[in-house]
Amino acid sequence: MSKINIAIDGPAGSGKTSLGKTLAQKINYHFVDSGLFYRYFAKICWEGGVSYQEKEKVISICSQQKEKVAKNPANFLQELEKQKSILSQPEIGNLASRFAPIKELRLIIYQLVRSLARNKGFVVSGRDITFKVLPEAEIKVFLTADLTIRAKRRYLQLQKEGKNLTLSEVEKDLKERDWRDQANILAAEKATDWKIDTTNLNSDESLEELYNLYKKNA
Repeated sequence: MSKINIAIDGPAGSGKTSLGKTLAQKINYHFVDSGLFYRYFAKICWEGGVSYQEKEKVISICSQQKEKVAKNPANFLQELEKQKSILSQPEIGNLASRFAPIKELRLIIYQLVRSLARNKGFVVSGRDITFKVLPEAEIKVFLTADLTIRAKRRYLQLQKEGKNLTLSEVEKDLKERDWRDQANILAAEKATDWKIDTTNLNSDESLEELYNLYKKNA
């Protein structure tokens, strides 16, 4: 069976990262979470004392990082995996949401993801994936779920990681991110070929839905 690319989009907390990673493992594909790219670059800028309001400095720092990544993308993906716990923290997510509107930063991340997925065999999840980054992906899926369900799932995940946040704090964070990302969420939903609402599905059932799409369309 020839390998393809699978693009997964959806609002924060919809499960696109966890389900995407599990699907990739099941079908022996590479997994890329583009959301971690935004978080990584935002963290680099923040650690360098650069605010999202300092656009030119942000572009300069991220362009330098892009060159490093391009030289050894495998090492970059390993570094993202090592830092995943830190990058997954809500405060880093909020920080990334401030940097993400910078067009030049988005273009840098788009280029990196495209270069990684060029040889096929990738499951890629994240912002703008289905309509700006990999619009040519053979399978494009939009995952969604009710806000309260997404908040509960995210809360349980953070609890496992030892993060001390209340459920109301997590729900508030997701609601704010939904508001900031509403235009992109709508565009992504329109661009996808399939929509899966996981509100009433557990993780195994959601994975089965994705896997069936893959089997039918690969």
